[in-house]
Amino acid sequence: MHGWGSRLSALLAAVALLVLVAPPRHQAQAAPGEVVSIRSHNFPNAYFRHANGVGRLVDVLTGSDELTKEDSTWEIVPGLAGSCLSLESRNFKFHYLRHRNGEVVLERYSSDNAFRQDATFCRVAGLADPGGFSLRALQFPNAYLRHAFGVLRLADNDGGELFRQDATFHTRTPWLTGRFYNPILTTAADPSMAIHNGQYHLVQGDFYNADDIVIRRSSTVEGIRSAESVVVWRHPACPAPACKEIWAPELQRIGDRWWIFFTGQNGSGGHTHRMYALRSTGTDPMGPYDYLGEQRLPGDTWGIDGTYLTHQGQNYYLWSGWESQSENRVQHLYIVRMSDPMTPSGDRVRISSPTQPWETVPNNLGILVNEGPQPITAPNGRLSVVYSANGSFTNDYCLGRLTLNGDPMNPASWTKSGGCVFSGRDTATSPGHNGFLTINGRPWIVYHANMDPGTGWGGRSIRVQPMSFDSGGLPVLGVPIPVHQGIPLP
Repeated sequence: MHGWGSRLSALLAAVALLVLVAPPRHQAQAAPGEVVSIRSHNFPNAYFRHANGVGRLVDVLTGSDELTKEDSTWEIVPGLAGSCLSLESRNFKFHYLRHRNGEVVLERYSSDNAFRQDATFCRVAGLADPGGFSLRALQFPNAYLRHAFGVLRLADNDGGELFRQDATFHTRTPWLTGRFYNPILTTAADPSMAIHNGQYHLVQGDFYNADDIVIRRSSTVEGIRSAESVVVWRHPACPAPACKEIWAPELQRIGDRWWIFFTGQNGSGGHTHRMYALRSTGTDPMGPYDYLGEQRLPGDTWGIDGTYLTHQGQNYYLWSGWESQSENRVQHLYIVRMSDPMTPSGDRVRISSPTQPWETVPNNLGILVNEGPQPITAPNGRLSVVYSANGSFTNDYCLGRLTLNGDPMNPASWTKSGGCVFSGRDTATSPGHNGFLTINGRPWIVYHANMDPGTGWGGRSIRVQPMSFDSGGLPVLGVPIPVHQGIPLP
């Protein structure tokens, strides 16, 4: 989550960063998400491939190694300049073929106009075969992609037969299938995902979605990326309860209804963050939903990141909050028994505070953070709670773990990990605010992370990957999988 308060300057910086880190969506003459390999017309075993940042034409055969096949698989996406199409590398997300001084290179997305135009091509009937296609530069109507001596180049059509042959291509089924690449959704955070009737449902809120609550649905994990975002609840105008800063909606099935627990404030300041709830009117997680108002949690103080838990027949609620409105520099984790999803029973109990060196890394706001508690039960019945530590706006955000040995309402029953159990790495900085789901009987973790250090809230994106349990029932999260590494489709 965000930590405490309403930090306007950080929010504005995050919004500005969205323009830099995520390609825009446009309508174009290519179906978003179409994955292909691209074959030469006059060299039928030769395909588009990127290697060391250069666009090449190389032979790819059934017996070729996996890296060659990965590098030769592309996703056709709507043109970055607003029309036609662009070619995104399948195994290097956010990297696109572009022309530059006649060369064709693979480069990471940039929001500047020159990059977006250079990475946009218009598909026309093949110059040598109308059954194939040629790729014309958006801003140079006589210039086409062609191959020459194993390298892709942009060159003016000289009208010759060799040029027409070298500038004509065909698509085929991708060389590499059966895997996906993170992230599954860019410029997004605090994921909560559920599966219902074979469909994946991802709920989101926050400034990424104008502080409304939206759900994306897809039959595949990767399909979330291009799925329509459906608004299931719109925030009211301020001042009003839950009128802004709609954070971390949590989608859960309780009984025969779907619930969404979320954080909001009333417009008078970040100190008014409280937990609120929606309940579906039927059995479809896409809604419609009734707004049930604030969950009156014990302590009546700042609270975020709530989630409902049933353990050994008893219902509980976990969340992150302050000890009081005046003791507002530290976020703790609390638990309370629940009579039903809206009604606490008894007082809250604090089960975790940021006290260890790995979860008290200094930040420029001078706050200490435990947030985003997520329960997970092992096949042997052992309960753990994975949570996020350190500031979400820092490079030190990571996941820690609490393990239960006894009564959940007894703080002494919880044992904290001795360090981060899921830490940042290249292309996955600041992993945090996770969720869990079971896919085909196997546990998976869904979380957000940043592609680059120092990119804060605006640089976050959503990832999902398999995990496991050890012999004692502790969740083994592993390490974040780099964005260039394929993950077998579940």
